[in-house]
Parts: sequence; C-alpha cells; structure tokens
Amino acid sequence: MRPITCRTRLHGHSFTVEATLRGPARPPVGWVEDLAALDGRLKAIAAALDHTLLNDTPGLESPTLETLCLFFAERLKADFPNLRRITVARPSIGERCALEL
Repeated sequence: MRPITCRTRLHGHSFTVEATLRGPARPPVGWVEDLAALDGRLKAIAAALDHTLLNDTPGLESPTLETLCLFFAERLKADFPNLRRITVARPSIGERCALEL
C-alpha cells in the first residue's frame, strides 16, 4: 500500500492598513506625530503577519477585518497616543473596515 500525503493549498489575501492621527501640531517641527516612525511600525506589524497563517497568530484566531483593525490598534496605541482610526481594506474585493479610537 502506498502512503497518502495530504497537502493543503494555502492562499493569501492582500490587505491595506491606514492609520489616522489627530491632535495639535507639536513644536519644534509642527507634526502631530512622526509619520516616518508610524510608517515603520505599520510595516513591521504587517511584515510579522506576511506569509503566515493568520489564524495561528494570537489575537487573530478569527482573522476578520475587524480583528485586524484591533490587532494593529493594540500594537500602535502606546507609541502613538494621537491614533484615532485604523482602517483595514481588501481592495481586490472592495471590503474595508474602520475602527474609531
């Protein structure tokens, strides 16, 4: 008898994540927040999820757009107190979710 090997074909989805900040401009530069720092954190969080099975990630056992918004917000809020909204979208199918903070 020949052994049977089960293979699962995983597929991926492309998401976009947008962070919105709100607050007074702070001296000396006049920024609400350093957008380069925010961009770096967004990319780091996304990179940790890229090419992974999201369901195996704590907090994303049910990886809906809503839980992805919460996941990103929880990881950004401490470093970016002026964070006011996280939007996660799947542009290929026209879905998006926004979490107001």
